Amino acid sequence: MNFKFLRSLEVRITLLVTLCSALILCSVGFMTYLGINQILLKQQDKALADRINRLEILLQDSENVEQIIARPKLYQNMLGNQDNLFLLIHKDKALININPLHIQLPELAQRNSLQFQDLANNSYPTRIAWKTIKINNEPYLLIAGKQWSERINILLPFQESLLMYVVGGVFAIFVLCILACHLGLRSLQQLRKQTHSINVNQLQKRLNLSNSPLEVDLLSKDINHMLERIEKGYTQLNRFSEDIAHEFRTPLNNLIGQTEITLTGERSVEQYEDLLVSHLDDYHRLKRMIDSMLFLARADQKMVLINKQEINVQDVIDGLYQIFEYQAEEQECHFSFNLEAKNLFADPELFQRAVYNLILNALVHGGDKRTIYIATKHKMIEHTQWVSLTVVTGGVSIAEHQLEHLFERFYQCHSSRSDYNQTGGLGLSIVASIMDLHHGLYRVYNTVEGVCFELDFPVADAVKKYN
Repeated sequence: MNFKFLRSLEVRITLLVTLCSALILCSVGFMTYLGINQILLKQQDKALADRINRLEILLQDSENVEQIIARPKLYQNMLGNQDNLFLLIHKDKALININPLHIQLPELAQRNSLQFQDLANNSYPTRIAWKTIKINNEPYLLIAGKQWSERINILLPFQESLLMYVVGGVFAIFVLCILACHLGLRSLQQLRKQTHSINVNQLQKRLNLSNSPLEVDLLSKDINHMLERIEKGYTQLNRFSEDIAHEFRTPLNNLIGQTEITLTGERSVEQYEDLLVSHLDDYHRLKRMIDSMLFLARADQKMVLINKQEINVQDVIDGLYQIFEYQAEEQECHFSFNLEAKNLFADPELFQRAVYNLILNALVHGGDKRTIYIATKHKMIEHTQWVSLTVVTGGVSIAEHQLEHLFERFYQCHSSRSDYNQTGGLGLSIVASIMDLHHGLYRVYNTVEGVCFELDFPVADAVKKYN
């Protein structure tokens, strides 16, 4: 059996509202039935109480007692209906015994106040009232009763009518709920149609629903925000693919061109060796780009294992200075260090790679005769202690509209891609991924001295480890 229709929101809301309405109607009907039954019961009890009170007043006269005892049918005629009973008992002797239906009476205790009891085990269910009265200082038991037939004759038709009204009401609510849900959820159908029309070639389209309910309107806004993020990510992916193709094409064209030229004629062993050395440089460049892209892919999937530990910043900077010392001399660049914070908590290899990429970026894009300022300090961000590392390229500034894109993959401020020292526009992207893995912060901004790259490492991780 196919229960797919039960997954429909219209069907679920209809069934739920109908069920709740049925429970409410049944509860109201049941309470109404009990209320009417209680009213009839009170009326019957009042009639029995009035009957006993009248007989009590009548029997207070001794002559009346003698007349009623002598002529019991006189009172029977006064009662009239066959469903009534009346007994007057004195010393276990029934002085008056009007019981045409022969109702079996239980043993009743003497009470000075009026008592009521239902006799449901008889063939003719009856409600009785009794009371002990004093006549000439002698106790007499007065018992009056009336069958349920009158009350039942009223309740049964009402019960049938009430059941019919409840069933009809539930059915009417079910039909009205179907119509209301269909009309109320029409905006969801429109939302579905508009969403279905959006594909990979129409990511710029946005949902536009007029006069929609608040919940649907909020949902459409969330979907539009999601489409904006998807469009942005898809655009970045397209640009990323184009940049990959461009970056790979340059060294591959070099390899192909040089190889074709070499194969056009006879070459000496030295010429072949020079060709291989030239090819080796391109191979290294391709390998660096592939390694960088693999690292970024693994970092995006949180598959890079980091081993955080306390790092001596001075030792790392000294090692990197030795690596870049020769290149800095060639470019006539100088380093200025101000390491107030001596230690921080990070993965040593990843930290060294991030700082390496920042210094390489400063040398490559800063040009010759620059001063590179490297500093560390402690800072507070939202009541949390951080260690901040900054790398400033003196005398260099970047346009404000380009700053927000510098950490994007393959983004370059200039179109020239001929410098083999570059990482194909992936160096700063790797820095961003490393900081994300450390739950740190990164940013770039212009200062009076020059463009500043800032990395902030949280100190809280170190505190947790050593506590």
